[in-house]
Amino acid sequence: MINSWRKILAKTDIGKGGTHDKYINIPKVKIIKGIKYSPYTGSDESPTEFYNTKPGLPQTATDPPSKSNWKFIEHIDKKTGAIYNARYEWAHKSNQTRLYKLAECYNARNAQEGDEFVVEKILVDGKFFFTVDIVRNGLSIDVLSRQEIERSSNIKNKIRKKPETNIFLDKINESSSQLEKHRTGKARKLNDIIREAEIYKVTFTIENKTFVYVGQDSYCSGKHYYFGSSILTDFCKLVYGDKIFKKTILQSFQNIKQKNLNIKEWESIYNARSECKKNGWHNINREVQK
Repeated sequence: MINSWRKILAKTDIGKGGTHDKYINIPKVKIIKGIKYSPYTGSDESPTEFYNTKPGLPQTATDPPSKSNWKFIEHIDKKTGAIYNARYEWAHKSNQTRLYKLAECYNARNAQEGDEFVVEKILVDGKFFFTVDIVRNGLSIDVLSRQEIERSSNIKNKIRKKPETNIFLDKINESSSQLEKHRTGKARKLNDIIREAEIYKVTFTIENKTFVYVGQDSYCSGKHYYFGSSILTDFCKLVYGDKIFKKTILQSFQNIKQKNLNIKEWESIYNARSECKKNGWHNINREVQK
């Protein structure tokens, strides 16, 4: 089971409450008139359980605050793949556990008061990952393009992502492929229900040769982000940059079983192979099951 917690964003969370700080108070389990209300799904019901560690900063009123007891936890944006090195700490005076350093995440989605901030804890191949998403009216908010984010952001020091130069090497060493198994369905059970998903096609041309890749994305990154799980697309991104890719969203789904999403993906791959054969292009998907 996926563990998660959710929080409705307030003005103070997104920097519109007078302090201009952008953070989030991790909500607590509450008992009201004998009824339990929990922001958590799954087995974890506190920040310490969820993150498998206590927050940083002073744990008592007499402990001196210091950068030496700061604690950081990586949170991965489900749409962009950006890594936010969020500061995880306990504010003693307000008795709140908080995540700081989320400004870029809010900017990328143009988050507003009333949106829902969702953090999921995912176990893949024995390793825990923490992903973030922002939901509005029940659906994940579309992310701005990189150019739009840069124009709208006043942040001088970026805190996201690993160096782009590591993409291909990480692929070869399989050190960054674990979370991708969850995104592409390889780490899911066939009867799992996927809340949102996309089937996409990526086309790019190098030295007059056109390549096509088709895939599924349960993180719904849209046309500006995520160009597939192929090593070739990652290598081409490293060498040529992502501007060579043209990404088209072929189909979008809600509340679909993983096995049915796989079938839709296979159908799109077969269609792409027919298109490639007709046009003299190259399809780079691996063989798929029938």
